[in-house]
Amino acid sequence: QGIGHDCFGLGLCMLHLFTGHGPYEEILDEVVCPDNFKAKLRKIWKSASHDVIRSVMLYDNEDGQEVEDDTLYNTLYRFIVLFGVPQRRFLSRKHGKVWRAIDATLLPPKANGCPDMALFVRDQERFSLSDGSDERIANARHRLEGMDGAMELLLSLVSFDPKKRATPLDVINSRFMSALIEDDAVIDCESDIVKSYTAYQT
Repeated sequence: QGIGHDCFGLGLCMLHLFTGHGPYEEILDEVVCPDNFKAKLRKIWKSASHDVIRSVMLYDNEDGQEVEDDTLYNTLYRFIVLFGVPQRRFLSRKHGKVWRAIDATLLPPKANGCPDMALFVRDQERFSLSDGSDERIANARHRLEGMDGAMELLLSLVSFDPKKRATPLDVINSRFMSALIEDDAVIDCESDIVKSYTAYQT
């Protein structure tokens, strides 16, 4: 856990505000990780080198039997549906197997084909933030694109690479926030600039 996780959560909260619905829990509730992609991830994440992930995925039910939780599979897949496959493959050496699993199952077919590609394409056609047809997504996209810097800020907050995500300082200095800054309430300090933001009353 770290500041990158918090900023990612802020990005999802921002999307929630613009759609009026929880991105994963409501809008994408019926979107589940395809079988072949899930099988490849299971093989990777159940290995000894991923013991932390394995401990989150598996739990004992009331009968003492080990049960697998699908949350991690579905969360990763829903992220890719919403925001697309990241162009920059950070930590590709460390997590190369996961990237190869994405290539082998979700991306356009190669010689051996991609088993889950058709489902992925259909899910993106409905729920992709960039051009999905779902009414909640489409309305949010229209609002985000209509506000200066809103889409740019959202996408920077949910960057797949934590090091590339917007920081809290980036947020308050973004174009999206600029309209709220009170120009006559800026205090210059030795090492920083403190800005006052407009407070709205309802």
